[in-house]
Amino acid sequence: MGVPGCSPRPTVQIQQQRRQSIGLSKSDSVRNVEGIVKDYLALVAKDYISNDVTESYRIVKKKRMKRSEEVRVDLSHCKYEVMRNVIGKLGWQEALDDRPSHLYWTDSSIGPERLMALKHGQKVNHFFGMLQICRKKSLARHLSTMRKMFPAEYRFFPRAYILPNQLQEFLTRFRSPKLRTYILKPDNGSQGKGVALVQNIADVKQAIGGFSGANMLAQKYVTNPMLINGYKFDLRIYTLILSCEPLRLYLYREGLVRFCTMKYFKPTRENLRHSCMHLTNYSLNKLHPNFEYNDSEFDMDRGSKWSLSGLYRAMAARGYDTKKLKRQIKKMVVMTFIAIAPYLSHNYHTCLNEDDNGRSCFEVLGLDVLIDDKCKPWLLEVNHSPSFSIDTPLDLKVKEALLSDTLSLIHVDPTGLSKLSMAERKNSKMRLYGKQKEEKE
Repeated sequence: MGVPGCSPRPTVQIQQQRRQSIGLSKSDSVRNVEGIVKDYLALVAKDYISNDVTESYRIVKKKRMKRSEEVRVDLSHCKYEVMRNVIGKLGWQEALDDRPSHLYWTDSSIGPERLMALKHGQKVNHFFGMLQICRKKSLARHLSTMRKMFPAEYRFFPRAYILPNQLQEFLTRFRSPKLRTYILKPDNGSQGKGVALVQNIADVKQAIGGFSGANMLAQKYVTNPMLINGYKFDLRIYTLILSCEPLRLYLYREGLVRFCTMKYFKPTRENLRHSCMHLTNYSLNKLHPNFEYNDSEFDMDRGSKWSLSGLYRAMAARGYDTKKLKRQIKKMVVMTFIAIAPYLSHNYHTCLNEDDNGRSCFEVLGLDVLIDDKCKPWLLEVNHSPSFSIDTPLDLKVKEALLSDTLSLIHVDPTGLSKLSMAERKNSKMRLYGKQKEEKE
């Protein structure tokens, strides 16, 4: 979706740009591109972890900044206190007056006017259009298109149908005597609201309230998830997009693991409506009597929410190859953002000048990943505004370090705005004095 008045690039052109972004020619779309993808993966995907930058934060805190060099952060549209804690530890200041800020941090998506209003040296924590790209139907459309071009590389996303466009095609899946289970998700839904499991046409009709105007995604339900102590779980993987052109990604090594609160059994007519058996959403499971809070940041593999590193240790103890799993997840992240990069870049450059360095925007995204009993990761969805709420000590440990590392990586220049202001004043004087000189002559 572009800026009003700007026509989007044709689909063919965007597909060509996709190939170019990973060094592919048209002929490559009909052969295996594993080698090329590996090269691109090595180039683009990078890891970052809090231990690598902790010392730099201590140095920043000790250094006494001049008032003109203070990093000012506009948090007027941010509800998360952890963000205020993070900028305080960095020695940055929350903007409480009308002076320009170096960084705008907002919990919601941004429009083109917000992006076009940025001055050189200012940054905002969203890309324009990311909300539309990451909505369930749109993401499924992008990944399905890439699967047609590169079937061997895009097998990490469960088969999906976009409703109502593909409703009839979807309903034909239930004409077979084989039992099939799908999960229906509202396109712009969150926190498990409106989600339903279906196994026949009657289920579908009941879930969407009839067959007209169903703005939903129907996704094949993974019936063989990996279990820990009998419970289903999913991973919240954090990714930072540092720039869209060139595409620069950082995959955070730590993350969260959300557990269901009812022991898992394959979907049947009897348990199909047991949300806390099939849905891992924290907002649902925290209300269940079986939910167990983790009240210590050091117990990273206890309770109904674990750390990602705690899960990897538990899996390794059970004999799983966690190094291979990490490589698969990293590749999945890169391939996902290759699919949306052309649209992201197009939206970005419709709002900013061509000479922009591509770093006025950045974004932290939360990917929901399921692991099946064969240790294969499946991408379920991408969240453009992951929650930074702090309900447990583990939340604080993971999210505070994530935000600290993010702010370190975006490279805010505290002198950028003052230099720009000086240049603008100089240009104004030159225009004023030049005009006065012309009038005298």
